Amino acid sequence: MSSGSVVLLTGATGFVGAHVARVLDERGADVHAFVRPTSRREALDGVRATWHAGDLEDAASIDAAAHAVARVARERGVASRLVHAAALISYRPSDAARSEAINVGGTARILDACVAHGFGRVVFVSSVVAVGQASDAKSMLDEDATYNGARLGSAYVSTKRAAEELVLARRAELDVVVVNPGAIFGAALEPSNTTRFLRSVASSRIVPPSPPGSLSVVGVEDVAEGIALGLERGARGRRYLLTESNWRVGELFALVLNALGRRARTIRVPRPIWRGVVGFARAIDRLRPFEVAAPEALHLLGEHYRFDSRRAREELGWSPRPFPEVLARTLEWMRSRELIA
Repeated sequence: MSSGSVVLLTGATGFVGAHVARVLDERGADVHAFVRPTSRREALDGVRATWHAGDLEDAASIDAAAHAVARVARERGVASRLVHAAALISYRPSDAARSEAINVGGTARILDACVAHGFGRVVFVSSVVAVGQASDAKSMLDEDATYNGARLGSAYVSTKRAAEELVLARRAELDVVVVNPGAIFGAALEPSNTTRFLRSVASSRIVPPSPPGSLSVVGVEDVAEGIALGLERGARGRRYLLTESNWRVGELFALVLNALGRRARTIRVPRPIWRGVVGFARAIDRLRPFEVAAPEALHLLGEHYRFDSRRAREELGWSPRPFPEVLARTLEWMRSRELIA
């Protein structure tokens, strides 16, 4: 990325966004952070950023931020750019309407603002869930896979897919690139799904039975690097999967336990039984909502999210760190914060 680039970054104080802001700043970009007025800003301590308060449900605040960024870029004789990393990540049915308003409506509003103010490159941070699920534990999907996620009935999955389709539909007007990270591990000031997973495994006195599905995993710093590379080298209208490796969920349990010094064998729950577990969890959740493991998230853990990231490695020059190294660093960070013993 050329020094002097002016980048509007949504979700700048979030798990991924904070790391993206740091990478962009290190590469000499002028970072403009679009954040809610109530967002905690310490995640960007040490990062040079211009702050723009607003909300993805407020078109006026989006337009004001885009206008300000475009003006700065024009004054410097460069194109204004966008990294759209903000999203609502929720697997609760009660959040379905908000997911639609933020993930789909917010994306539409920010794309409109980018067109109105003449932005150049736009990188949309999607998810592997918007690509689909593999048929079994031996298969992998690439960027051109036929989408099959609608059958899951997940508001998060469907709204991320719909937002991605909105982005790609604007490629005649905007220089759009989509990146699809897998399950992201790393330091998170606010609890992330993966740090919750690690705490759950670490705090369990017994080895929990594992879901029958698979996960594609990656480190948060590598995701931030992939986003920066997409901003710099991505091909217009193209998707890039950002995943380091694929693991059965039980294999991940074993890897975490071994990293914690606990030698234990995990037991995989067969798929038919797992469906029953999810159904039972849904019934309980209606009476008393789960604090952590929402039934919809449990359902997704029974699917095979397995992906081939060859395109990102070859076209972007992306080279993520091996996942065991990422896991070790994440656990060490969690120990330093006394999040695990």
